[in-house]
Amino acid sequence: MAYEYTFNKDLARNLAKVQDPERFLDAELAKLRQRALELNTAREKMSQGYEQVLQGLKLAFPDLDLEDKNLVGTPNRMARALLEVCAGMGTSEKEIFSTTFPADNYNEVIILKDIDYNSLCSHHFFPFTGKAHVGYLPDTTKGDESRVVGLSKLAHIVDCHAQRPQLQERMCYNIMSSIKNELKPAGVMVVIEGQHGCLSCRSAKKANASMITSALDGKFKEDPKLRGEFLSLIGLNK
Repeated sequence: MAYEYTFNKDLARNLAKVQDPERFLDAELAKLRQRALELNTAREKMSQGYEQVLQGLKLAFPDLDLEDKNLVGTPNRMARALLEVCAGMGTSEKEIFSTTFPADNYNEVIILKDIDYNSLCSHHFFPFTGKAHVGYLPDTTKGDESRVVGLSKLAHIVDCHAQRPQLQERMCYNIMSSIKNELKPAGVMVVIEGQHGCLSCRSAKKANASMITSALDGKFKEDPKLRGEFLSLIGLNK
């Protein structure tokens, strides 16, 4: 098992902040053990459910061979995949924004665009994927309280909200709301482009259709020129 990625993402940062890393690590390992057992119980329950799904599919289509080597172990793989896809529900927004930096006198728009994401439609549990564009305007009227955040955190907050079952509209609003609540900027705007499996694989079957949603607050809502600047910078206002 490879631990390097997890260490550098979480443990290394947290261990660097504590005076007694051994005691901290012992406590974290106890939490890890408990959480791993909870997730494994969830995996077992979901795997049993997926087994029933395959049995139902065989009832509908008797020619389905459930002994096919490619289907052996599939319910377990489906369960583990769903736990991974929905991992954002186990992510803390406050932890993502736990480290911020002074904005100083920077009072222009900060944008991270073309953030790839994968999510899950709560209506059909089909995946939808696309790009998120996130921008905010630091509130320099607050002096030392005016904060900015590392760019990777903007990507992490997108993943936090993307990795769960939901509608794209809700995902878009929740990302905007998180940035608004945690950074308290003068304005924030989020635009999300998404291609939906429930539209491309079933019903209308429009493989090239793309859904665009936006959520905005503060100066972005009040100032059409600022909105236009944001859309121009992300390439949607040509």
